[in-house]
Amino acid sequence: MLSLSIVSPEKIAFEGEIKQVTVPGADGQLTILPHHASLFSKLTEGELQIMADKDPVFMAIGGGFVEVHKNKVMLMVTRALKEDELNEKEILKAKERAEEILKQKLEPEEYQQTHALLRSHLAELKLIRRRRGHRSNPSR
Repeated sequence: MLSLSIVSPEKIAFEGEIKQVTVPGADGQLTILPHHASLFSKLTEGELQIMADKDPVFMAIGGGFVEVHKNKVMLMVTRALKEDELNEKEILKAKERAEEILKQKLEPEEYQQTHALLRSHLAELKLIRRRRGHRSNPSR
């Protein structure tokens, strides 16, 4: 088993014992299992999957970092939201605002920050749609 902590500036989003976690790394998805080698790596905005029991738990995260050492996994992220914390109407409005801002002439740093926020909103929408699919198709 692994000990997982997910921390954002607002809260401790998750703490507990898990079997594995899959995170959105800078070079693609990264699955961390027990006895994983020590690691410190950058995370991108996206979706993570936590396997604790039978059913996976999905979360949308902002960028950040993951540290793995001796079966302890720490994610330090800009934001972390579970499926049931997401509001589709609010996310769609925020996504549209980010898309409009990206159409303007922006400084490189402002462009990167807005684009990262857009990627976060897209990950959140993906989670909502996954949840909706599971509710409408119980055989999944």
